[in-house]
Amino acid sequence: MIVGKCIGYIPVVGTYIADSKLSSYTGEKIRTSYNFYNSSYVVPDFGKVLRYELSANTIFDETYSRQVNSWVNRRYRSFITESSTDAIEYPSIVEATARVDADDTSKVYVNIYCATIFDDVQMREEDSKKRICELAEQLVEFVAVDVNCTSLQIVYANKSGMFQLNCDFGKDSIRYDELPNYIEQFEEDKLPLDYMEWRGAD
Repeated sequence: MIVGKCIGYIPVVGTYIADSKLSSYTGEKIRTSYNFYNSSYVVPDFGKVLRYELSANTIFDETYSRQVNSWVNRRYRSFITESSTDAIEYPSIVEATARVDADDTSKVYVNIYCATIFDDVQMREEDSKKRICELAEQLVEFVAVDVNCTSLQIVYANKSGMFQLNCDFGKDSIRYDELPNYIEQFEEDKLPLDYMEWRGAD
């Protein structure tokens, strides 16, 4: 019974905080409800997704996040025009998601997801990990200018294997020297079909 009361207590307190933060953000009186699926406080029937994340003290505003995504992708299209080679194939778009600091809306934290980059070379595992770090830094420095990129997911593939970089630095900008710590190589039996077909195409 005590546990049940404690579990139920957190959303109630959080709802009060979320209502206050989102009301201040929108300039309107906001009433939220707790979403157990993603542990956030959402505004029902608001015409767009608007939610408050208590653990991070951040706000997700669907409209603003889409604007950031559009801006990042304009930069990204320029990046792939300048960076693409016969050996490297970049995905046509990236996905950028923005969250706003609930106490200081001038602070924005952006996550960038880049689907598979195909690199038509053979490399050792160690060199492949260096390569994905180089590509990650080039990508962020180009597309995230004037944007605080705090988390990044990139899938990188070459003829030797497939790797995933998945890092989240909270509210801090990405620290490039730490990226090698966040890279994992796909096990051979977990490789997706499109990669297997690409690797065997030559």
